[in-house]
Amino acid sequence: MEPLTPNVGNVIPFPHVDRSPQPAPPTPKFDRISERAAKLAKLSKYPCEFDFEIYKRLETRFGANQPRGGVVFQSPFKLVNSHNTCQQCLYAFEVDTYGRGCIHNCVYCYAKAELTVHAYWNRPFPMPVDITEIWKTFYYALETDKKSRWREMIEMRVPLRIGSMSDSFMVIDKKYKVTQELLKILSYYNYPYIIFTRSDLIAQDEYMQLLRDDLCSVQMSIASTNDEMNRQIEPGAPSAKRRLKALQTLVRGGFWTTVRLNPFFPIYPDGYFTDPDFDRKNMPEPFNYSSFDMVDEIADHGVPAILAGIVRLSSFSLNQIEKASGRNLREFYRDNTKKTAIFTEKKSRDFHYSDAEIRAYYERIHAKCMQRGIQFTTCYIGNGEKHFWKDQDLWSNKKDCCNAIDRVEKFANTKTARDVSWEVRMRHTNIKCLKPYDKDTLHRPLNRRD
Repeated sequence: MEPLTPNVGNVIPFPHVDRSPQPAPPTPKFDRISERAAKLAKLSKYPCEFDFEIYKRLETRFGANQPRGGVVFQSPFKLVNSHNTCQQCLYAFEVDTYGRGCIHNCVYCYAKAELTVHAYWNRPFPMPVDITEIWKTFYYALETDKKSRWREMIEMRVPLRIGSMSDSFMVIDKKYKVTQELLKILSYYNYPYIIFTRSDLIAQDEYMQLLRDDLCSVQMSIASTNDEMNRQIEPGAPSAKRRLKALQTLVRGGFWTTVRLNPFFPIYPDGYFTDPDFDRKNMPEPFNYSSFDMVDEIADHGVPAILAGIVRLSSFSLNQIEKASGRNLREFYRDNTKKTAIFTEKKSRDFHYSDAEIRAYYERIHAKCMQRGIQFTTCYIGNGEKHFWKDQDLWSNKKDCCNAIDRVEKFANTKTARDVSWEVRMRHTNIKCLKPYDKDTLHRPLNRRD
């Protein structure tokens, strides 16, 4: 018997198997979103005409290489006044219509600092929220008796803050129209809201016709009217000139508007106004980004109110500002052990001005506002809870640091996030070791319901 030998000429090759890692197929999120939208359309009275194909087009655009986190942002709502740095905030019930980035790309942004660490910031651009999550939330709370995570806030009519970790009025909304749909939902349910934005998009006709002056307060953030520096520090945001023009349009349209001088960047080293031993001869050149003269420019555009908040900076944000501006801002921070530098470092990551210096800036902005007939309030977020109590004597509206109560019709007699019980707040946070802030050990409370 002859030995078996391979017939080389007729060998059938063994099929090659590619065992290298393969990209995961796209998650069929569009199917789930469209199914939910179809179900809601049959149940809800809200007349939705939103184009849900945007989600399918995004998935198709990236194919098998979907961005980290996917093409849909899944967490629109937050309640954030459980942490001891923001327990008194009246507008801590927040919604974002875009997530994981912002095209304004402000170098000082706390959200940018946080999301960059986790490799989410603008990878590759902000993603739209699943608008059915917002629609479903309002439908459950206001049209049914079904269990809803956000029922307490919505039934209380706690005003919704639009814009938290991202700007909802970025120019990309002209393409995706998620913010436009949110405004339609809020209008249908007669739900009050306060808008935080840096975008002049809000004053364009297609957005203004969706706003209701009885439901909304518009707050435009302007850290500086120095547009040469704005191009370095807020590279993707509209110029201050455009923002002021947008505010003028909104005022003429009958909307209650406020300029947030927040963050307001100190001009001189800490102690310049308050330390009698401050060395003016050897101090660094002023940082001329924010300015007291901004009040005059704002007044000239007819804006009725200003809210000021002195900047707090993380180490990441401080590094980014120094790279963008070419200035060594560390020499502006006061060292706790020396009387030579600028800001006081209260935490290992965050840099603040001293309380006395913050107050000195507020008093000077307040005086300018009084000269120009502009209402004035302050935002304590970032500078310590006690600033909520100690600066109220400067407020034009003692009921509301954001100055919307008694200025906007649907904010009258409404409850705010500050009225939400501690038990409910704890259900919306992962930090379970927190305790309510003891206001009695500091200054008198906000003179409203306490």
